[in-house]
Amino acid sequence: MIETITATAAEAFPLDVVVIDDEEMFGEGCRQTLEMGGYRSAVARDGLRGLDLVRAARPSVVLLDLKMPGMDGIEVLSRLSEAEPGIVPIVVTGHGTVDSAVESMKGGAFDFLTKPFEPEKLLESVRRGMSLSALRKAKESAKEKPVDAAPATVQDKHNLLLRGLDVLGEAYSLGLDKRELIDELSYLEAEAKYHAESLGHIKKKERAILDIRHDLQQADAIMEKYDFRKGALIQVLLDVQEKLRWLPRHILHWVGARLNVSAREIYTIANFYEAFSLEPRGRHCVQVCDGTACHVRGSSELLSRFSVMLGLEPGTTDSRQEFTLETVHCMGCCALAPVAQIDNQYYHDPSKKKLEKIIETFANEENIPCQA
Repeated sequence: MIETITATAAEAFPLDVVVIDDEEMFGEGCRQTLEMGGYRSAVARDGLRGLDLVRAARPSVVLLDLKMPGMDGIEVLSRLSEAEPGIVPIVVTGHGTVDSAVESMKGGAFDFLTKPFEPEKLLESVRRGMSLSALRKAKESAKEKPVDAAPATVQDKHNLLLRGLDVLGEAYSLGLDKRELIDELSYLEAEAKYHAESLGHIKKKERAILDIRHDLQQADAIMEKYDFRKGALIQVLLDVQEKLRWLPRHILHWVGARLNVSAREIYTIANFYEAFSLEPRGRHCVQVCDGTACHVRGSSELLSRFSVMLGLEPGTTDSRQEFTLETVHCMGCCALAPVAQIDNQYYHDPSKKKLEKIIETFANEENIPCQA
């Protein structure tokens, strides 16, 4: 019988992958495949022992079965991030259904593999999971570093110059000369200013640059999931849209350059699909129906109430990106006319007083991001 590695042993032998599956032969098969692929791995036969092993070994990837005695895979999935931040779960199951796949992905699964599958498919999924885990752990590590609020010193300046020489050396090794590097950095600096101004924000240069850098890092993390494949362009843009709620100009430029897609092609796609927005959108989307039934019953007055309350014209977003106000042709709720929708909630002709409470409620809580 295959023995599960104990917590003490796991600490002595750091692992890349932990397999949590009650099927003995499948677990051993995965372990051997992973070993041939150069990954250190161990097998746990149930959810509780699997979580203990994860806490001790701190792996990058977990292969997780859904159907197990005791604690099932979905419950294990919900606890994995607490056990090890940055971990990437991959569900492996012989009971693959659309519902179980959706539930797994909502629970944080990176991939969903239905048994049986080819060893190559397993190794490819683990490889991509390892890359994503490295990005997540680097991000967590950066958060943990203390922020030095002390003023810059001469020593800080010279340390910065040394880092600059490292960057310049890397640029030369990639075939870039100093002018190309400076031009690219100058472009990104200008984009940072443009981005802040387009949102109605006035920021110090360093803050604007850090903000755009954060956006580009998020885009990189998304493209990493798809191995920077050009064919994944639309899915990358969809994921970026979900993350940022719109597609800023600097993001389109960056994604196009990373995936080797021309500016013309990427803008054609971004303009063609209604799911994409090239304008800032709020955390909450307010839609007022202006279909025939609603129009006849006073949707114009309802729109005016929202416009005054939010300080927005239809088709615009506030500077804090909290609310976007827009009209739609029909919501299919003609019997309730006039009607408005905020995120996923419908409202029948709310009074001014009720509207104030509704807006206040949404402004003070997290809700579904506004979709294009």
